[in-house]
Amino acid sequence: MTQQQENLSAFMDGEIDGDAIIDAIKQDDELQAKWKRYHVIRGAMRKEASVAPQLDITASVAAALESEPAIVAPKASRWRSIPVLGSVVPFAKQSGQFAVAASVAVAVILGVQHFNQPAPTEPFMTAPTAGPQGGLAPVSLEQTRALPRNDMNEVLEKKRKINALIADHEQQVKLKQAQESETDDAEASADNRP
Repeated sequence: MTQQQENLSAFMDGEIDGDAIIDAIKQDDELQAKWKRYHVIRGAMRKEASVAPQLDITASVAAALESEPAIVAPKASRWRSIPVLGSVVPFAKQSGQFAVAASVAVAVILGVQHFNQPAPTEPFMTAPTAGPQGGLAPVSLEQTRALPRNDMNEVLEKKRKINALIADHEQQVKLKQAQESETDDAEASADNRP
């Protein structure tokens, strides 16, 4: 870094005062460019919206366009020049696209139908019968006989037993606590005797 650039940086930071650096900035184009860049950097660090860098990229874009090759029209297809093939090839291309689309649609429909079928509820499928043949009833694993339901009485009896056990447990806990507090009081009074 040259002495002028160091003086410019110090002047920007407020470390030096003087008209000499201002005169040097006015006369030197390189120092003026640095002065602008330093202000843009300071504005960006302070998040000041009024400072925006001035970029001139027109020269570089113009140079890139100059070196760019010219665009040439694409070649005509060879098969279009043959009269019979000129109309068959596009037709075959479209037919192939329709065939692919149709096969995908069929696969999706079959997949949806397969996954939407309900699961069988019986382990074995039986053929329907017209009715009892020869006076015999069909054999079934299901029991259709109604059983007496005394479940409510059993549930109430179980609840009564559980409530009795809980009440007994609570009484035992209270008794145990009372015995422990009496023992603690007796020990405390024994310790206080002379």
